[in-house]
Amino acid sequence: MSVTTQIADGVHRVADGLVNWYVVNDGDEIALYDAGWPRSWPRVVAALDELGRAPADVTAVVLTHAHPDHLGAAEHARKACGAEVFVHEPEVARAHGKARGSSPFTLVPGLLPTMWRPSATGFVLHATARGFMFPTWVQELTPFAADDVLDVPGRPTVVPTPGHTEGHVSFLLRDKGVVFTGDAIATLDVLTRERGPVVVPDELNVDPARTRASLAVLAKLPADTLLPGHGEPFLGEPSDAVGHALQADR
Repeated sequence: MSVTTQIADGVHRVADGLVNWYVVNDGDEIALYDAGWPRSWPRVVAALDELGRAPADVTAVVLTHAHPDHLGAAEHARKACGAEVFVHEPEVARAHGKARGSSPFTLVPGLLPTMWRPSATGFVLHATARGFMFPTWVQELTPFAADDVLDVPGRPTVVPTPGHTEGHVSFLLRDKGVVFTGDAIATLDVLTRERGPVVVPDELNVDPARTRASLAVLAKLPADTLLPGHGEPFLGEPSDAVGHALQADR
């Protein structure tokens, strides 16, 4: 079974259980956009092998945010490949595991009321098996600022979309019409398994009101493909995806 799916020229999706991360190649260099689960390194190697590349080709890991299912194998990539790990300035302490609320155990009280759903219990078990509760924090980071254009494969423009975490960002690849949305919006609700554009469940958001406010930012982006951290790609106008998510949120 194939590990990667090509989304656009040089852009590949890796569906890693209930989480997506992405591989962007630019000539000889590779960037990972998010890095899956703490135990995702073998899948990173498998994806690179399928693309005819090697771990040594990974020069950058670019993080939408520092939850363990996105931070994932970033530290392993830094050590094994010498990759530079990029994170938004307000997210640095979380990526180091030093921010208040960075421990995944802080999510447990909010999740407990949802556990009557088999799908929510299934997500927790799925995440735990992949190392979610025991992240490998990144020891060395390169911070970036809002609206920066990063000098990494894909040349992404940083789009602040806070709410899911304090420093959450999305990444716009202008020349490809692609937006990596992280958890600013999803096309799969991991707690209910609802499909289609949805707001990430409030139980997983630091600031639910800011999460919804950030959708207005996504809606205005010049793109025709949204690549979320959870669920299938959305092909169409970002404003349509946001509209669907807000409709489902009522």
